[in-house]
Formats: sequence, structure tokens, C-alpha cells
Amino acid sequence: MTSLESGGGALPGEELAELAESDSERLMRLLEDGAPLFDYPGPVLLLDRDKKVVGANPGAMSLVHGIMSGTALSLTALVSATLSSGGRPQNMKILDEEAGRTTDITALPVDGGKHVLLFGRDISLDQNLRNALVESRQRYKDLVEISSDFAWETDASGKFVFVSTAGALGYEPDELVGHVADDFVEKLDGITIVTPFNAREPSTGIEFRFRRADGTVAELEASAAPLSSEDGEWLGARGVCRDVTEARRRDAALAKARNRERLMAYIVRTIRDELDPKAMLASAARAIARSLASDGCVICRRDARGKLAVAAELGTPPAVFLANVLASDAEGQAPTTVDDPDGTHVLSFPTDYHQAANGAVILWRDASGGAWNEDDADLMKEVSNQIGIAIEQVASHENLELLSTTDPLTKLLNRRTFQERLDGKLSKKGAGGALVYVDLDNFKLVNDNLGHKMGDKVLLDVAAMLHGCAGKDDMPARLGGDEFVVWFDTADRDKARAKAEHLLEAAGSLAQYAVDETRKVGMSIGIACIAPGGNASSENAENLIARADEAMYEIKHGGKNAYTFAPDPEVSGAGNDDD
Repeated sequence: MTSLESGGGALPGEELAELAESDSERLMRLLEDGAPLFDYPGPVLLLDRDKKVVGANPGAMSLVHGIMSGTALSLTALVSATLSSGGRPQNMKILDEEAGRTTDITALPVDGGKHVLLFGRDISLDQNLRNALVESRQRYKDLVEISSDFAWETDASGKFVFVSTAGALGYEPDELVGHVADDFVEKLDGITIVTPFNAREPSTGIEFRFRRADGTVAELEASAAPLSSEDGEWLGARGVCRDVTEARRRDAALAKARNRERLMAYIVRTIRDELDPKAMLASAARAIARSLASDGCVICRRDARGKLAVAAELGTPPAVFLANVLASDAEGQAPTTVDDPDGTHVLSFPTDYHQAANGAVILWRDASGGAWNEDDADLMKEVSNQIGIAIEQVASHENLELLSTTDPLTKLLNRRTFQERLDGKLSKKGAGGALVYVDLDNFKLVNDNLGHKMGDKVLLDVAAMLHGCAGKDDMPARLGGDEFVVWFDTADRDKARAKAEHLLEAAGSLAQYAVDETRKVGMSIGIACIAPGGNASSENAENLIARADEAMYEIKHGGKNAYTFAPDPEVSGAGNDDD
């Protein structure tokens, strides 16, 4: 049994006041079975000055046991206080923890102070309701504080009249109370800002910008409800605000990351899906330009000299900027943002593979597209990494293609590739040209007497001569050993003759490799022509090579170091024209 509080208190009622004037015998009769106090729902006890129980009703049995056992110390103390109070009633609340009951005890002296009457009233319900109310208020306060950064209330003039005790956004409560709430709202020119501080109807999820005490701006999310008088007059609003600045920042960062991933996936997929490696960089340029909203894109590759050369181009780039890039070394490239005098915004990023520079990506857009920002640069950094890999893939493919299509020593086309490409040319209607077949004279003597290294040097000199007389659309090739061919695209007999004479003149330098004066290194040349617009499709590469080969052998057996034309296939028995 626990004491809750004690002190002076009012009498339980008029009947109790009358009892105070009664003697102990009358009180005893009132506590007998069937008497008014016997059936009273609360405890009633009569004690003498020695704290002995003189009488009690059934409702006081637990208190009687406590007094008799000496455990109800607070109750006996209440009796002592009453006897020494000079006739003033005393009051105490006791808690029966086992029963979960709270009893309000009033003690008053009777019989001129010879006895003390204890009159109890069960206030458990009242106490529980009061405790529940206190708990409910605390729960509401805790929930408000947990779910929001601060709670507030405004009056009809829009001024803060209440701000939660913790303050808000660096302000103490008294720094906000009395000030117009909307004065702290960050406004944009020409844009109407909806704030919760003048809410005329319940609203949630209102987002606005609020100036912090340190001058920075916070993104707030608010819920508000209007305040009204009994007659419906609007008195202000109250609500809660939550600082969502970091949440919005994270959302924005996540959105940017997802967008970057989406664009990167699109670019990578475009590159991956391109089967032709030569077209890979062109496809990449289109995908990059589209992804970064640019007017065009140039992808450059590092060449053998360490300089940059255009590998793929979409649109017309700023000429001066591109010229500067192409004039510089690949190793010297760095991320660059330039605003051209004409208003064009240029963004350039180097590419690399295994930390070795191998190219650059250049984007541009006009003034209406806006300047490049940090997000663009971040995306370009990732893009450049992928393009560096793509450039290396293209280079690897080209190297494999070179190995499979060219002669390892001279780097001229090999026989198989030459025939395939020549067949492709001959299949076109109206195609024409001249095939010049070159066989070296006395070349075996060089290998036998001077060694294969010297022989390789001869072959390389001849390859250089063939390259020197071949144009952009012409095809020089090494068929094997010391046999070479050149296809001169669209060449007629006169041009073929001029080419043959040029080769024979250049071959004069091969005399330096002669074993003796009588057996100099030279060229025997056979020429097979197809007139432009003629029936090229009737002859394939193999037949054309065979005709030129036969003409070459005529020279080989007739004195060497000269040229002759093979007869046209349509003119049987036509004579050679080797003048």
C-alpha cells in the first residue's frame, strides 16, 4: 500500500459533517450490518487515539489488516496528523499495487479528538483517466516531434504565435514567434508560392523553400489545418514541417545516377550491337550526340605518329577547335570546356585504354542548347572510358584484318584478298582498268649470293615503287615470291603504258643489288586491260591475272626489263602493243 499524497482536504459531504459531531457509539451503530456506512462502497474505519481499530465496514478489511500488521505506516501517520491538526480533516491517496486500485482517504477527528474516522473513496477510474490523458498528450507530443522537425501555429495576420520548444532550422522559438511566417519563405520572381501558414483548408505534402538562420535555404514539406472560431471565423493555421532538403538531394542524385546509367546502357548497347567494327565508332558518335543533346560529335583516334585523326564524325565541328586538337599529341589531351566566339559550347574528353591515351571525344552545341554542366562532364567521363575500349577493339580488328589480308613483309595485299577485291570491282557494270603484272628479273641470284635479308630489302623497295605509282582507288599486291600486281582502276591502255614505263624507270635503282654487271635486278611486266564500259563481268580476277601473267612471260623470255600488253579476250589473235 503506497501513499500518493497527503494534506488538508474537504469533508466528503454533509452526512460526513454530521457524523463528525456524533459520538463514537453512534458511529459504531452506523458501521453495523445493514447500517448506512456498512454498505458504503468504499472503506470506512474508526480508530482511537492509540491507532487501534474500533470499527470498520467490509470495504475496509484490507486497510484493517494493514494497520493491525503494522504495514500501513502511511495510514497510521495520517491518523497521527489528524489528531494533532486541531480538528482539521486530513487527506491522503493510497495505491494498492496488487489490486491496481487508488483510494482517496479523508481522516477527521470525532468525539472531541478521542477517535479518528477514515473515510475512503475509490478514485481509480479518475486516476486512470488522468494518467491516460497525460500519456496521450505525451504520446502526441512525441509523435509530432518524431514525424516533423517543428510544429507551429499562426494567427489571422500570418504571424507565428507558437513554435515547438526545440525551435526550427537554427532559430530559437522566440526568434520566430511574432514574425510573419511568409517573410522567411524563399520566393522566386514571378512565381506564386503556396505556403501552409495561411491554410484555409486541411492540406498535406506542401513543399516550399524556407530560409534557415544561417542564410541557407531548406526544402520543407508541411501539413497544415485551419483554425476557426465557433462561429466559423478563420483565426489562423497550425501544422508541422519536415526538412526534406537531404532527401530531395538524394532523390535528385539518384535520378541523375539512374539517367546516367540509362544513357550509358544505350551507348554501350549501340556499340555492342554494331557488327561491323569499322561502323562501330560512327554508331557511337550518333548515340553520344543523342544522349548528351549535342549538335554533333567527333571521335578521334591516335595514329602511328601519336597524333589524333578523325575516326568518326557527325555534324560540322568548330573548325578552329578541331584543328587544334588534331595538331596536338594524343598524350596531351585533357578534359576541356570551351565557349567559341560564335556562341558554340564545346566539350572535349580524352580516351584511353589501360592508362594509355588512344583518342578523344568532342561534342558541341549552340547557345540555345546551353553550356555544358557538371552532370554532362560526369557522363562524358564514363562515355570516354567506353569509347577508349571501342577504339582499342576497332584497332585490334584492323590489326587482325591487316594480318589476314596483307603480305607480312611488304604490307601489300596478299593474293587471296587481291582476287576477292578485284572480283568485286569487276562485278560492277561498266568497270574497267588495267592489271599490271610484275615479275622481278634475276631476283633469285640476290637471295642465293647476298642472302635473304638483302632479298627482303629488294622486295620492300619494289613494294614502295608500287605504292608510289598507285592512286587512291588502285590496288597493289604481292602474289608470292617475287611476283607483284597492281590494279589501276579505270585506267585505259595509255595510262597503263605510262604506269609501266614509270615502274621500269624506278626499277633502275634495283641495279644496286646486282650480283654482276650482266645480271641486274629488273622488272618484266605484263599488262591486261579491260576497257571502261566494256564487258568486265565476262572476266574474273583469276582470268585477268592469267592473261597478264602470259604477257609477262613473253617479256621474260624475250630479253626482260620491258613490258607488253596481253591481247583482249574479245579479239582473238590480236597482236601485242609493247611499244
